Amino acid sequence: MRKYYYDFLLMLQVLTRVPIKKSLPCENKNFKNGANYFSFIGLLIGLCQFGLFILLSKITAINFAVIAIIIFDALITGAMHIDGFGDTCDGFFAFKGKDKIIEIMKDSRIGTFACIGIVLNLLIKYQGYLFLAVNSKAMSIILISMISRFSMILLSYIGKSAKENGSGNLFINTVTIKEVIVNIAFVLVIGFLLNSIFQTSILLISAVVITILFNSLCNSKIDGITGDSLGANNELVVLLSLMILS
Repeated sequence: MRKYYYDFLLMLQVLTRVPIKKSLPCENKNFKNGANYFSFIGLLIGLCQFGLFILLSKITAINFAVIAIIIFDALITGAMHIDGFGDTCDGFFAFKGKDKIIEIMKDSRIGTFACIGIVLNLLIKYQGYLFLAVNSKAMSIILISMISRFSMILLSYIGKSAKENGSGNLFINTVTIKEVIVNIAFVLVIGFLLNSIFQTSILLISAVVITILFNSLCNSKIDGITGDSLGANNELVVLLSLMILS
């Protein structure tokens, strides 16, 4: 049981900024096994967002509660996924060759297309979460958080690495169908418990479709995927889910 707990803590350390003051095993097998916990960590983040929204909506305007959960998501993840989304926008819209695109994506400086992409990202999130809130669908925040993390595992499984080295390679070409199935099963179980199995199924199918399409785009642009691609895919699934539910 201890090794499962350690693998969970390792993934919590990778996906969030929750301080883990413990030395953890970091071999390839730990990251592979830890991939089973992506949707579970998405559940924890979604529950925190939902709880924060419920609390703040009782003491302040719904608009501010929505802004707060968007800020919370960025803080708890270190804005890692949004950063990947921005880097991907900068690289892909540069219309250069593979090596130049990857070089642009690695650049720590933010470009014009990253700015535009991130602003649009936040605007869509604000409008989408606000719609869910005023239409008594705030519980969907939890589902979206889980499904978006599942999509990262799916992309890791179907994609190939565009770089020899990179943090994304801890999961890319490492994740197997087993981890994909575990994450799907977990999402479906939670969807059933939330009495939202139909909605969960629709969001899962849309996540699979957008992930496959995004993988094809990445292959055409950089002949594979990177860690930034995983973060960007997470954001795309969140945005698509919000648009579907709206």
